[in-house]
Parts: sequence; structure tokens; C-alpha cells
Amino acid sequence: MPRTHRTTEETRSLVAEAVVDFVAHHGIAVWPEIPMETILESAGVSRASAYRIWSGRSAFSAFALEQCLAGHAMATLGADRALALAREVVEPEDGDGESSAQASGTSESDARSTDPSRVESAARFIALAADEELDILLGSDRWRAFVRFQAVALDAPTPELAEVLDRIDSEDSARVRAVYERVARAWGLAAVSPAGTAVIAEAALLLARSAVARIVSGRDEARMRSTYIEGLSSLVRGAFRERPGATMDLAELAG
Repeated sequence: MPRTHRTTEETRSLVAEAVVDFVAHHGIAVWPEIPMETILESAGVSRASAYRIWSGRSAFSAFALEQCLAGHAMATLGADRALALAREVVEPEDGDGESSAQASGTSESDARSTDPSRVESAARFIALAADEELDILLGSDRWRAFVRFQAVALDAPTPELAEVLDRIDSEDSARVRAVYERVARAWGLAAVSPAGTAVIAEAALLLARSAVARIVSGRDEARMRSTYIEGLSSLVRGAFRERPGATMDLAELAG
């Protein structure tokens, strides 16, 4: 391999990208092995350069592990896009480009306060958002790498890895819970369960990870996508109820 002069940070970046690409597209056959030689060849990094940064295979494996776990918190839909999708659900346009409220001369607040099913409206929003978010997640090598790595790691976690995975679950659940709390405020809903949105977030997170893991492992994407979206919609329908006297306020989606 021709000698290339790179900074330590450039070498680390190349190897990090190669780790993510490998795990995202090939998975890991046997935990906890991530093939160092294959990764270095893919990154175009010599063994000598690698060993100047990582003292041995254990140090390299620890670095590779960090890259696989880093994708768990990839950003999904932004607030502006979420708001646009919500408006598509709440204010569907007629053939002239007007919302149904505008066409009938009804104010948006009146139209929302008399909506016969805010729960169903929220479920439709979640379905649209989930469909777009799934595209984002499947297009992210970092997220694909995370779900494939997690599937193997959970079978035989070391105490240290189990602690890391538990922390990731807590962080991700809190993030998803915040999303569903904003949805509840925006649609004037309350959680049915005494546990509130915490249990909803846990279920939604499990559905998302399972769907992506199955798709990247070669399962029928169309069927998995349909199951995931319908599963989330059904979750919303069963887990929320309308708060009496509440109305919609989509501005709540901005957090």
C-alpha cells in the first residue's frame, strides 16, 4: 500500500467511516469481532499507521464499537417538516389549493375545535412522519450500523457494553418521549396509561429499531414498512384519548 501522509484525525475519520460502512452493509458474523484488516484496507490505511493510533486490536475494537454506537441518536424529521406534515393532515387542501377551512369560510381554530377525532388525526400525522423518518434512517449508514450491531451485541453483552446499551436506551426513550409529548400537546390529547408517554415512547422505539433491523437484514421492505407504520398508528389510537375541552395547537410541535 503506498504510503500516504495523513494527520491522526484524518486517519481516524477514514477508519470510522469504513467501520460504519462495513457493519451497515455486512453486519457482524460473530460478536465481538470487527475485522481490523478488512476495515483498514477499505479505509486505505496501512497497519503501521493504524498501530501508531491504536496500541493493539483491543484499542481498535473499542474505537470501532464507538462508531457503531454513535448512530443511535441520528437526527430525523426537523421541526419545520413535522409542522408541514401536520398541516397536511389538519388542513387538507382542496383542488384550488385552499384548505378545507378556508374553502368553507371556517376559521382554523373553529375547524380544529370541532374535529370529530383528534386521536385519529394524530395517528395520521404519525403515519406520515414515520414513513419519511424511515427513509431517513434507512439512508443513514450510521443508523443501519447501530441496529445491526445492537442485534448481535444484545445476545452476549459484556457488563460494560450492557451498561452502554442501557444508557443509549434511556437517552433514546427520553428523546422519543419528548416527541410524543409534543404531539399530545399539539392535538390536545392525554395518554391513557398511568405511565404516560414513557411506555408509548418505549414501544415506538422498539418498533423503529425492529423495522430497520429487519429491512437491513434483507426482509421485505414494503411489508416491514407497512407493518411499522400501521403499528405506530395503532399505538397512537390505543394509547391516547382526547382531553375534554382541548383544541389543536400545531405550534406545540416546535417544542
